[in-house]
Amino acid sequence: MMACVQSATMFGAELWWKGDYATGTQGRAGEIQRLINQEARTTTGCFRTTNLEALSMESGLRAATAQLENRQRRFGLRLLSLPQEDQAREVVGAPTGIGRRLTNALAYGRQTESTVPLEEPETLDAELQQEEEAEAKAEAERPRPGLTMFTDGSRLDGGAVGYSVVWKKGLTWAGAKVHMGSNQESYDAECAALAHALEIASQRNTTLERGTTFSDAQADIRRVASDEPGPGKKYAIQVRRDIAALRRARPGITIEIR
Repeated sequence: MMACVQSATMFGAELWWKGDYATGTQGRAGEIQRLINQEARTTTGCFRTTNLEALSMESGLRAATAQLENRQRRFGLRLLSLPQEDQAREVVGAPTGIGRRLTNALAYGRQTESTVPLEEPETLDAELQQEEEAEAKAEAERPRPGLTMFTDGSRLDGGAVGYSVVWKKGLTWAGAKVHMGSNQESYDAECAALAHALEIASQRNTTLERGTTFSDAQADIRRVASDEPGPGKKYAIQVRRDIAALRRARPGITIEIR
């Protein structure tokens, strides 16, 4: 049904869908939703009086509005993934109806992450440790020599993304807070926080024998461990460059990411 009926019903929705309450498409989502409800009842054998939310959960068919909006988001992402010289990219963000709709669907701020393969990538010359929660907490509370930094990134329900990096400075704490806009995910914030922490460490003038960075996200540690193409690669490259800078300035330093 999804491959035949729904694909035919929503054909071209990437272009004509304007939102659930917009003039011109108001009521279209309702028509499609009634069709989806009929599909759900047919596949599950439920009665017409069955609660629609329970029917949706049981059948695995998503609501019409969610599907229409997701189609538009995927279309916008396909356009942005085209080569830089392709004029079709300019549709997203253009001062036209479809351009504004795609911009709103993606919360697009005219910033995309570029992935460029390096001819001679930097090696990750650091110790990576991934531990269980209790063990990681004990390690974070244990006094250790050198510079110890803690990172955290998050995304609010409203879409705002940011991160912070903190470290002990005498009897007080110092830190940096960065707002990343509203078109990224918490994963990006966690990776960016780790990269910023190592950048701060590489720019310090003091002599360090050990530098330890704690992150509360295992995913960003796995990301910086790999230089394969994918989300967060630019931060993985930045981490390698900052570690290399630390090594050049302080050849005997021990660098830990955990």
